[in-house]
Amino acid sequence: MPKTVLVCQNTTCYQQGSANVLTEFLSGAPSGITVESSGCLGQCGSGPMVLILPEETWYSHVQPRDAAVIAEQHLNAGRIVTKKLYPLFHPPRRPIGMWLAAGSFLLGFSLLLIWMLTTHAALLSRN
Repeated sequence: MPKTVLVCQNTTCYQQGSANVLTEFLSGAPSGITVESSGCLGQCGSGPMVLILPEETWYSHVQPRDAAVIAEQHLNAGRIVTKKLYPLFHPPRRPIGMWLAAGSFLLGFSLLLIWMLTTHAALLSRN
């Protein structure tokens, strides 16, 4: 299925410069890619918004200079431009090390809490 680039032209995105973003996509998109203006994409306040179909890749706060990067990297080379991804629909991936550190901290804290409670209970039972 061919790719389509939708660039929101509704009020908020338009006020944030989406007309210039649309112009950049129209002039820089590779052949075979459809570029269209769209109505509201429902993410007002995060615009200009760009939606690439069919894979449903959402880009937010897209400026004209970003359109050229997205066209080159995403549309030409198939590499997502992670810096401009809309975090509501594409939350950033967390490295496994961060999850391991958080889990280790929680485990250590839990063991410390258990030790403190049992020590306190033992002291109370002696009295």
